[in-house]
Amino acid sequence: MGVAQPYLESIKKINEWYDQGHYICFFTARTEEHREVTLEWLGKNGVKFHQLILGKPRRNRGDEYHYIDDTPVRATRYKGVFGNLVKKTKEVLVFEND
Repeated sequence: MGVAQPYLESIKKINEWYDQGHYICFFTARTEEHREVTLEWLGKNGVKFHQLILGKPRRNRGDEYHYIDDTPVRATRYKGVFGNLVKKTKEVLVFEND
């Protein structure tokens, strides 16, 4: 975990978003026992962020998460590269009264 190779272009993009004033929070399935090694790795690789949340529920491959929140949530699946943020319309499941 502490020796994972960084995706340099992704770190550059995350730091760009941070510098633009976006709030950067990593939400990971790593457990609390991995907090220190994760923080060390992020620091060593110069990743700018505001918050690290550990303990995201683990899932079976192919399952989807359903987030319930009282504020709008934007999410995207990371596939090794971040591009620029663009507006797109996607079909999503929502509660009937939304």
